[in-house]
Amino acid sequence: MLRFLKLNHIKWVFMVTLPALLLVLGSPVVSQGDFALRISPPNFEFKVEPGQIIRDTIALENTDVNRGTYDVRTADWELNENGGVVIFPADQSLPSTSCRPWTRIERNTLSLAPNRTKRYRFEVNVPHDAPDGECRFAIVIGPSADTAATMNMGSLNVPVVGSIAVVVYVTVGEATPDLSLKEVKRLNTGEGAAIAMRLRNSGTAHARPFGSLKVKDAKGKSAELLIVPFPVLPGEARDIRLAVDSRFSGIESMEALTFPISLKGLVEWDGGKMKIDTVVE
Repeated sequence: MLRFLKLNHIKWVFMVTLPALLLVLGSPVVSQGDFALRISPPNFEFKVEPGQIIRDTIALENTDVNRGTYDVRTADWELNENGGVVIFPADQSLPSTSCRPWTRIERNTLSLAPNRTKRYRFEVNVPHDAPDGECRFAIVIGPSADTAATMNMGSLNVPVVGSIAVVVYVTVGEATPDLSLKEVKRLNTGEGAAIAMRLRNSGTAHARPFGSLKVKDAKGKSAELLIVPFPVLPGEARDIRLAVDSRFSGIESMEALTFPISLKGLVEWDGGKMKIDTVVE
């Protein structure tokens, strides 16, 4: 029988330090010292109706040569201006966007033998009176405090604290994103040319823009740039990069383009699209 821990009755203690916490949004593997774990998938995006129960699993694989013992907990989070995930301190009050009171997890500790995989279960119980909107939480997995890995440095034993966060979006009812374009600009990154669209989401759910834009530069060279599908949360504006893929774009890097350049095409997201026709100086 599956027994769940009711998270709204538990107060988690969770300290965040960098680089102690590795939040996985793309790469499913973390390895720090003796802590090595592969997860799949790195995030979940659910659409539900009030009163619905979501049940799903995370695949956890111990890629270390030793048995691993892990703590599992939940946390609230937000995206910072640079696109990084920031985990809220444990003593911070629940934000209005939190799903944690609705969430249950299978257990708060687990053990895995080397090269073994476990399907870790969780569920979200959406109240019958839940309003339309979006809520979010993260499932954070790290080495048990009792068996945290150490790195031997001479005569010193330095604790290694690594964690992985699987982020979860829950869109309830008729909540939808609504993107608008603020500007398209060239970024000064110190790493060469970069282009970004500043998108604002005035809707009630996150948007993950996708697609590609056709480019023509000042010398008549044509190319195609991919829209990086990074989420734009409700009520926020965010720079979404345009990327070069040498297999698709017709160029090897952004340096191959001579500015000013013209950009044309469609930005699409779940439930909407927007035409782009502009010049970047």
